[in-house]
Amino acid sequence: MTNRQKRIFVVDDNSASLTACKKILKAEYEVYPLPSAEKMFDLLKNVIPDLILLDVDMPDMNGYEAAGRLKKNDMYKDVPIIFLSGRIDPTSEMVGLNLGALDYIHKPFVSELLLRRLKTNLSLIETQKASEVPNTSSEKFNDVLAPLNSIIDLLGTAINTEDSTIIKDCLNKADSEAKQLLAFIKSILGAS
Repeated sequence: MTNRQKRIFVVDDNSASLTACKKILKAEYEVYPLPSAEKMFDLLKNVIPDLILLDVDMPDMNGYEAAGRLKKNDMYKDVPIIFLSGRIDPTSEMVGLNLGALDYIHKPFVSELLLRRLKTNLSLIETQKASEVPNTSSEKFNDVLAPLNSIIDLLGTAINTEDSTIIKDCLNKADSEAKQLLAFIKSILGAS
């Protein structure tokens, strides 16, 4: 493993979002704030990031178009993408995930949750790269990410409320998701 900081491209036409993301991430990552998809493609000629945080609603080329273009290019098709968007409807989220994104984070985001989800996704990417388990497909990898992100969201909700009923409900759901995730991982690894 290298000591180099992970490179994160943050692509968003909203300067406030770019500034907020840079402030949150700069202590742990090498952050490249980019105001458009075109600027991202220009920088990709010289720098390959470890992950791209990509807004959906941008002029000229939206995030979905940019993701499609990335996935069609052999040089960039394996660069992980996380959508960071104000669109909160399930259809938009499914479009993003079907384009191959690892995750879909809604704006406005909670700083701690954004950072945690980036760490989780980057850690899983490293684990997958280092894994010697044969035939670990990206579909199985995404099957692990979905419940893991759900657990993170549930814990974040529990942390940010004082309502004991909501806390108990979130913890019960997180416990159930964690048990299912553990069983799935064991099945992949052939463990009992």
